[in-house]
Formats: sequence, structure tokens, C-alpha cells
Amino acid sequence: MIKRLYLILLLLASCLAVNAQVGELPRSTPEEQGVSSGLLNSFYRQLTSMPDVDVHHMMVLRHGKVIGELHASPYQATDVHTLYSASKTVTGMAVGLAVEDGLLKVEDKVSKYLRDKMPATLSPALDSLTVRDVLMMAAGREEDLSIFEGDKDWLSTWFASDFHGVGKVFNYDSMCTHALAMIVTRLTGKPLLDYVRERIFVPLHITQCDWELAPDSVEIGAWGLRLHAESQAKLGQLMLQEGQWNGQQLISAQWIHDMTQRLISTQEKHDIKLSWTERLMNALRSMWHTIRSWFTGYNVDDYYLGYGYQTKAIQHPRAECYFAAGYGGQLIYVVPKLDLVVVINGRAGNYGDELNALYYHLVEPLLDEEELLKAAPVHLAIDMPQGEATHPLEDKLMGKAIVFGNNLLGLQSLVVDRSGNDRLFMMTDRRGIHHALAACGEWRMTTSDDHPIYIVECREQLVGTPRPFTSAAAYAWQGDTLAMRVDWIDGGDNRRLKIIPNGNQVTVIASDNFDPELTDTISGKLGVRSEK
Repeated sequence: MIKRLYLILLLLASCLAVNAQVGELPRSTPEEQGVSSGLLNSFYRQLTSMPDVDVHHMMVLRHGKVIGELHASPYQATDVHTLYSASKTVTGMAVGLAVEDGLLKVEDKVSKYLRDKMPATLSPALDSLTVRDVLMMAAGREEDLSIFEGDKDWLSTWFASDFHGVGKVFNYDSMCTHALAMIVTRLTGKPLLDYVRERIFVPLHITQCDWELAPDSVEIGAWGLRLHAESQAKLGQLMLQEGQWNGQQLISAQWIHDMTQRLISTQEKHDIKLSWTERLMNALRSMWHTIRSWFTGYNVDDYYLGYGYQTKAIQHPRAECYFAAGYGGQLIYVVPKLDLVVVINGRAGNYGDELNALYYHLVEPLLDEEELLKAAPVHLAIDMPQGEATHPLEDKLMGKAIVFGNNLLGLQSLVVDRSGNDRLFMMTDRRGIHHALAACGEWRMTTSDDHPIYIVECREQLVGTPRPFTSAAAYAWQGDTLAMRVDWIDGGDNRRLKIIPNGNQVTVIASDNFDPELTDTISGKLGVRSEK
């Protein structure tokens, strides 16, 4: 009886621990922390009105208190969100813990810990590679995502490639981070997530988290960590407080300082021989950003000036900033001078635009101590298709397979059918069938073991990520066009379809994540009625 009571109490305690993660940080009005509500509203409006940007979660902290947050429907505060490459900063923290524990030094050669992953004969460049080099993304090789496809041993393939300019030139390479994850795992004798959980997440009361695994069963490190927005804010606040939390030094202040400094330029590549086409593209890119800055005051190049240990660093003339950054606009942004932390999760075609909005519409006005007029409240919802629930063309479309040829999204076929008042969209690609149950005029939330779309093509499945997955979908007829949008809440990915039937031919305008490389106009042909 006592054992049973103990188990019940333990279960209740664990449930409370998970729920307590949301709403746990102290809250305050913006004005109490020296920020006008009008300024925050203006910043929200600027950010959410930008084209090709969806803001899923946002949280603003000043002096350690939450002064503003939004969770755009259908996303909720209780949803974890993937960090993509913002995960790298957490891996950098783990290396700092290992250094503090005396397990390694940044001057150590990588071959000391990963010799079995390297070729039998080491080149002078590879032999010189240090832990500090990979922390700074200065391994001396360009990132090549093609090595992941179907590869069971990423690091062995990586180390077999050509290394040159080690320690001298910044080249963004996610395999640097996975190498760090492997080193920490070997030295501690435990999974990277467990090590970080024990030393950082538990003191911060971050209990709901998971991290994807690479084919070698080690956490990817470079991406794949999923946390609540509030948990991400805690990590930003920990860095702002130089590793201290509730009077306890969780990670050394010196390590946080080193992580967040401009240790290497992200623009200088003097030691790498560029082809004439690369030089031309760099020149055109710089020219475009300069011209753009004349009209907007923004220069996206300002945001890629430096890199520390797995963290990006900005040296603005008026305020130094640093941030963890991930694909699609996952940001944990810290401004020590203002005692400010901003977390953004979403899906942006170019997260440099998010950074510009953040600096010019929040940081600079705060530095100027400007009071802006209170703006109208922001409509906190992701845009869904608007239109009618039915259309005369619908009967010709329902239940029949639309078969496609080759396309950028890899779609093989699509079936739309009725499910009560809703519409069921069944999209088939090489990974299988993705089901999306959509409502008209509202989001239809469903859970399923179906594999969601996923931008990281090297992964055949989401290893280490618990099922089921949650999705929200909505549809509407817009004249002769059937529009649908589905968001996979756990990962933040979205797919938008516009289906235009014309007799037995169907044109589908499809796009994943506002990504131009995943946007295509596809011609298909109506086939026989499909079996559900």
C-alpha cells in the first residue's frame, strides 16, 4: 500500500514538474522594467508583418522577468519547438562543463579523442586540428551535407575529406558540432543530453526535452534539440548571468565569456582560394546589401561578423550582442548592455530579416530610451486559408489520386477526400503517406504517428523523438482553387498547397517552409478513386 502511494505521488510530482516549466519565470509589465508597451507592440507588428516569416513563439525578458510573450495559434506555450542549429550553443555549453571537470582542454588535439574515426595516416592539417578549432567552426573545410545521405558513420566520412587552413578561417560546418558531441559523450560515459540535463537543465527546471540521434547513436549536437520557448529563455538568461542561476554557478563565467566573444570573423576567407564565380557572388551579395541599407537602414551583413564557441557574436557600435541561431529563425538573442533576452521560434525564409527587426525595432529604441505611441494589438495567429467550405468542382476531385512527376518537394501523389465536414489530405512521398485532416475557418488539431515533412534530408526518421506528432491544418476553396495549409507543431514545419483542377488535369502550387528550393508548380493527372 505504501509503495503504491509512493508511486502515485511520484507520478503526480513528475506531471507537475512538466507543467511548471510554462509560466515559471517571473512576469512583469514592460513599464515596470523600463520598456513601453508601445515599443513592444511596434516590434511585434514589425516582426509579424514581414513577408515569408511566421512567428510561432516569442518571449522577451528584461532584468530576468518576462515582459512580453506570444504564442501564435495554433502553436501554444506548452508545445516544445525544435531549435535546429541553435542546439549548437547547448553543445558548446556541454564542452565547457567537460573542460571545467578536467576531462579535456581546448588546446587538445581532436585526434586524442577521435583517432578511431580518422584515416590511418593523418594529414598535417588534420593532425593539427584542436578542440578550439572545431568550437570556432575553423576546421578548415566547407560544409558538405551530401556526406550525410545514407551514411552510417558521419565522422569517419568527414575526417576522410580534405582539411586545409585549420584554425585560420571560419567555415560553418555542422560536423564540427557532432565531433564535439561525440567527444563529450566518450569522456563522460553518458549521453550528451543526460550530461546537460544533470548539470544545467535540472537546476533550471527544464524537464521536457529531447535530442535527435545520429546514426552512431550519439546526439547530433548540431541540431535536433527540442525545448519550450520558456526553457530557451532560461538558457539565454543563464548566459546573460554568466552561468549563475539562483546563486549557483552552473557553468564557469569564463567559459560563457569565451563562447560569446567574436573569436573569429565569419566574413574573412583570405586563406581559402575562391573560384571566380564565388568571388562574383560574394561581390554581388555585398553590393545588394549595401544598396538595400541606403533605403532601409538595415544591413544584414552586420549580423555575421563573428563567432565564438558555437555561438554567433555581433559587434554593433552601440551594443554587443550574441545569439544562438537555427534554421528558419530559431533565436536565443542576448544583449548584456540592456539586460535583455529575446527568444523567437518560427519559420522565416531569411532569419537575417528577423535579426534586423530585432535590433532596429527593439534594441536601438531601447538604447535611445524612446517612447513610441501605443500601437494596435497584434493578431496572434498564423494565417490560414480563407474562403468557402465547398465548391462545385469538389465532387470531381474527392477521393481520386492525383499522380505527379518529378518535383522539388518529392511529392508522388495526393488524394483529397471528405471526412464529415472536414477534408482529409493524403500526401505521398518517398517516406510514405502524410495525413492532414483540415477544417474550414479553423485549425483542426490531430495527433498521428505519420512522419512529418522534415527539412534535414539526411534523416530517414526522427530517431530519439517521441511519437505521436501533432499537426494543425485548415483548408478553403478560393474560387476554383482549393487551398490547404498544415503545420507540424512539434517541429514548426509547414506545407501549403493550392490545388487547381481543370478536367482530368490538376495544377498544384506547393511550398514547404517558405523555402524557394522547396517551392514548385506541379502538374498532375487525376487517376482512379483511391482506397483510404
